[in-house]
Formats: sequence, C-alpha cells, structure tokens
Amino acid sequence: MKTINATFSLPIEVYRLLHGFVEKRGLSRFVSAAIQKALADKQNELRQAYRENNQDELQQNEMKDWDKLQTEGWDD
Repeated sequence: MKTINATFSLPIEVYRLLHGFVEKRGLSRFVSAAIQKALADKQNELRQAYRENNQDELQQNEMKDWDKLQTEGWDD
C-alpha cells in the first residue's frame, strides 16, 4: 500500500495519552487505524441518513417538487 507523510497538530493531552498506550514505532499504524474507523463510522452515519431520508414521505414529496423546477423549460 502506498503511503504519504502527513503533518497535523494534536492537543498535548491527546499526544501524551497516545504515547502512554502506543510505542513510537507503532504510531502511524495506530493513527491510520483510528482514522479509518472514524471515517467508516462517518460513512455509516451518512448511509443511515440517506436511508431515513428515502423513507421520509414529506421529504420525498419536497424532492419531487425540486426535480420539477430543475427540468422545467429545458425542452424549449
């Protein structure tokens, strides 16, 4: 897997806690795994929001109204 070096800031308390649990040689792997988990959680939240939106009848009716506005007059 290709990698890239990234520079970012952490609060001192987080940095200290991190080093209390993870050896220096394992930092990249740990941070990468933590970021991957956080991103997967965000993707799951977004998927759930889309599912809920698709089941919301009022929202679907609103979207149909917007769809009509986007295509009106395009055949002219």
